[in-house]
Amino acid sequence: MEPLAYRQSGIRETGLNARDIRKALEKLTVPGLPLGTFGIAGGAARERHNQAGDEFNSRARRGAESAEGISHNMKLTADGYVRASNDVMRAVLAVGRDRQPLVRGKAPTPESEVRNGLGYGLTSLGTTGVTLIRLAEASSYLQRGSAAGVANLSAEAAKMANLSQRTLSMLKVAATMSITAGTGLMLWLATVTWNDDKVDEAIAAWRHAANSLGEIFGAGDPMKLEALAAAWHGGAKDVADQKLRDFVTAGVQLADYAAGRAVGLQDAVKQLNRLHSYAFWTTMGELGVIAALRLVAAVNPAARLATITVGWRLSLALVLIQGAITARLEYLAGESLKKDSVGAGPPGVEETDFPRF
Repeated sequence: MEPLAYRQSGIRETGLNARDIRKALEKLTVPGLPLGTFGIAGGAARERHNQAGDEFNSRARRGAESAEGISHNMKLTADGYVRASNDVMRAVLAVGRDRQPLVRGKAPTPESEVRNGLGYGLTSLGTTGVTLIRLAEASSYLQRGSAAGVANLSAEAAKMANLSQRTLSMLKVAATMSITAGTGLMLWLATVTWNDDKVDEAIAAWRHAANSLGEIFGAGDPMKLEALAAAWHGGAKDVADQKLRDFVTAGVQLADYAAGRAVGLQDAVKQLNRLHSYAFWTTMGELGVIAALRLVAAVNPAARLATITVGWRLSLALVLIQGAITARLEYLAGESLKKDSVGAGPPGVEETDFPRF
């Protein structure tokens, strides 16, 4: 019996089932993110994600149309498979079996995040130092795509909307006890985010698209990429084989594109979760200090002045955390969601779109 991924891909021996591939491509879609997903500060990142999703959806539709053209315009055998006449193209269609999904991983437990967040939130100065360190480490994925190790990508659910709204609630309380804490409240309004579920749905859609395209076209398989490079180097013998070559190349590159978006968005979620966690626990810690000082102020009015100092300290910490969040979102918009330059991977393979018929 043929392996599952092999049967799902529609690629058998030296043939390609264009009809099944068309049906698979028609089902692939990436949803857009609604307004407020990344807050006011993340408007550009949300827009860039939606542009990337629109581009992917458009290319997937073109791929489905191309597959339909292949099934109607190229000779089919009795079992419905398109055949290649060129030896190199037959090798391209034959390799890439028994692959594992492109993107996989297990979600970590949240307990460690709570413990770390509580420790960081004890003082604003400690949180500030950790934030600067995390900001320096923010760009942990400089290479993305099906050939860049995305098989080790682990899942982490978005928690930034929940945390940012809880931080906002705590800041409202702090502002009633310290006038300077009100500054932090006003600043945080630009950072409050919404729709954690929509972010998780978008990541899941990118991951599913990368996996599905990888199974269809053999993306992430070194043998496939080597055979594809050989097909480009030698050139196809006739128009039919050229169209097959371009079709498979475009499919591999589209898988790479989806995998890159999955990694970029997932990496951003991990960083943003941590930064919003620092903000929440910092606010909680400083709110406790302010509340204690207000109680002391009943017998020692000088303690009321100390609440002003703590409020400023809290606002300063939130300014730095907000800057780190904004930097992470700017990186997401400018780097993580842009098109990968590596294309299909091997040298000599041009950026290719699905052929038209």
